[in-house]
Amino acid sequence: TMSIPNTMKAVVIKETGTAQEALTFDPSYPVPPTLKPNTVLVKNEYSGLNFIDTYHRSGLYKRNLPFILGTEGGGIIAAIHKNNNNVDDVDLNVG
Repeated sequence: TMSIPNTMKAVVIKETGTAQEALTFDPSYPVPPTLKPNTVLVKNEYSGLNFIDTYHRSGLYKRNLPFILGTEGGGIIAAIHKNNNNVDDVDLNVG
């Protein structure tokens, strides 16, 4: 695994609404300090937005606030939870 930064770039939705109302770019959004069981942390090299993201942003499809916009991405695994038996160290690329 790689060293994990304390912050990341993110488009954060703190309240639902129009793009002008809801979109907030945060260049130093905190990276979760610990991983939940059976999860991995991915360093996205690419991310995409699609219609489901606009539904989440507008509030049409409910999500707990705040959340990071973008449900598609590709990158490398930066960290694996110590109890995760589903990912092998050789599974480095995700998409």
